[in-house]
Amino acid sequence: MSRGMSAKVTDEARGALDGSQLTDDIGIDADEIEWRKEFTRFDEDDAETLAEHAGTFERIADDLVEDFYDHLQSHPETVDVIDSSTKSVEMLKETQREYLLNLADGDYGQSYFDRRARVGKIHDMLDLGPKAYLGAYTIYYEGIADAIADDIKSEFDGDEAAAAVDEAFDRMSSVLKAMNLDQQVAMDTYIHSYSERLEEEVEKCTQLQQDVTEEVQAPIEELKSVTDRIVDSSDEIATLADDQAESAREVANEVGSLSATVEEVASTTDDVATQSAEADELATEGRASAEEAIETMGSVTDAAESVTEDVETLHDRVGQIDEIVDVIDDIADQTNILALNASIEAARAGEAGDGFGVVADEVKSLAEKSQEQASRIDEMVSEIQDDAAGTVENLDETNTAIDDSVTEVRDVLAALEDIEMAVEGASDGIHEVSRAMDEQAASTEQIAGVVDELADRSERLTDELDEISAANRDQKRSVDDIVAAVKRLTDD
Repeated sequence: MSRGMSAKVTDEARGALDGSQLTDDIGIDADEIEWRKEFTRFDEDDAETLAEHAGTFERIADDLVEDFYDHLQSHPETVDVIDSSTKSVEMLKETQREYLLNLADGDYGQSYFDRRARVGKIHDMLDLGPKAYLGAYTIYYEGIADAIADDIKSEFDGDEAAAAVDEAFDRMSSVLKAMNLDQQVAMDTYIHSYSERLEEEVEKCTQLQQDVTEEVQAPIEELKSVTDRIVDSSDEIATLADDQAESAREVANEVGSLSATVEEVASTTDDVATQSAEADELATEGRASAEEAIETMGSVTDAAESVTEDVETLHDRVGQIDEIVDVIDDIADQTNILALNASIEAARAGEAGDGFGVVADEVKSLAEKSQEQASRIDEMVSEIQDDAAGTVENLDETNTAIDDSVTEVRDVLAALEDIEMAVEGASDGIHEVSRAMDEQAASTEQIAGVVDELADRSERLTDELDEISAANRDQKRSVDDIVAAVKRLTDD
């Protein structure tokens, strides 16, 4: 394996390691450090002793590090570990040299353990197992022990003392090596135990995952089915809301047309009322003329020509009344047609047009009454015309028939009074119809406003339903994602 191609530990990875965070994660705080020192009997005397040998560590550091890496590079397993780092061997040697010097710097507090934790994490990232890590320490044991032995031998004279020191350190070295082997096996045992427990936990998690998957699968599928139905229903409701809004707009248009028709009927009714007022005025004038004719009859003998003129005037007035009767008759016909149309529109409108239908019936009734009165007026006009014609033809007999003429004029006066009353009644009825039409127009406009508001609400409802449909589609996608995730859990 070439260094740097598939490196496990890069400069960036090393720089991201925080020793204090590592010791915090594994619970090595001030209390834990004190306990470990006390348990291993590492006290201030030991720290001072190591500090006193700082020069020894400085003297042997370079050679010992060379020996250390020569040993590592002589075994394929550890060569692979070295190649897993982006650092060169020379850079690794420098790091190892600093490590050796730190062993005798006399400071074994929190910062020392933070540095040791960081080194341990890097070795873990390099896949340097406990057996290789602990086994390599024998190189340091021997090198440091030999250096200390040399220091001690230099302090004493005699070959026997030197031999005794060598023997003591040889024996101690053997013990340390044996203890190192024992530590390797113990560490492997611990790791194996941790691995077994981890496998058990993984198996439990796997089983739990399967159980959860089995328990969740059915509800998820049901939820997916329900969500699908909700989406379909939301789409259908949205479509219906669109149709409702469109229908409301059509109704609003129809109501607008109906309102215009009602206003037109009201306008026509106003015209009829105006013409009725004119007819009433003419009837009043006719009555006045008849009264004048009666007065004139007293002197008809002396004023035959005046009588002739009055009769001709009466004939003309009667002709005008006949024209007014024709107008009233036409208005009655138009009113009947409008009432019929209004009844048809009321039937189309259903319940909303019931009130308008009642008004239409009233209009029709009034129109029929107007026609009846117009017929009577027409008959009376015919009689007046006949009488007037007879009066003209028999003007020579005026003197002898004056009494009959007076009687006939009085009949005309009575007829004119009837006409006046009939016209007044028709006028009152038409005014009532006009008022009702105005009220109907106002009601129709109010209905149009309500329908417009309904259309607006339908459009808002459509918008809200569109949002609900979008939310349901999002929910459906979420459910689909959950189903896919559950399926992946099942497959895994």
